Amino acid sequence: MKNFMIDEDFTAVDFIQPSELETSVDSESNSAEIIVYPQREELNLDPEFTVKTSTKIRLALEELNCFEVVENQFQHWGITFCNAIALQPSNPAFVLKSTTTVIMAAPKGGHLEINFKYPIHKVCGLITSSRATVLSAYDVEGKKLAETRMNVSPHINSDCLNFPNAQLELEGLNIQKITFDTFDGQLILHHFHVEF
Repeated sequence: MKNFMIDEDFTAVDFIQPSELETSVDSESNSAEIIVYPQREELNLDPEFTVKTSTKIRLALEELNCFEVVENQFQHWGITFCNAIALQPSNPAFVLKSTTTVIMAAPKGGHLEINFKYPIHKVCGLITSSRATVLSAYDVEGKKLAETRMNVSPHINSDCLNFPNAQLELEGLNIQKITFDTFDGQLILHHFHVEF
């Protein structure tokens, strides 16, 4: 992709995979959410990629293969991951449903980075973690724009039956990178949504 153009008056996306046309209705604003499926090969896209500024997407993490290193599978929407692997948790403390595919921070535990080629203004993800987790948003220059956290009792240990989970959400202008950081623990990300 050479160029990215946001047009607030244009309601269409120039290039959408046929499988991405499945939509669900967002109950708050009654607008459609595009489900973005992973791509594992180079795509021949139009040089201009146009997205309405209020476009909402959900990454179809459930379509990733177990133990797949996650980096460029969502690059066709300008989203890349660093230090991420897809898996279906076997540790009962992390299990949501037995077939749920999630993103785990690995090989470096506790740190997950997601970069956006095109600026976004809202990000939301469900986190399960053994320790307190911080979600931070940065602009193109690396300046921190916003931060939120999920607090966890310091008395939770690895014998816990279920680790806490929380939906972490940030809004800001021109978010180009986010990080999830869990200090001295592990984290998984599922149900990841972005709004341009």
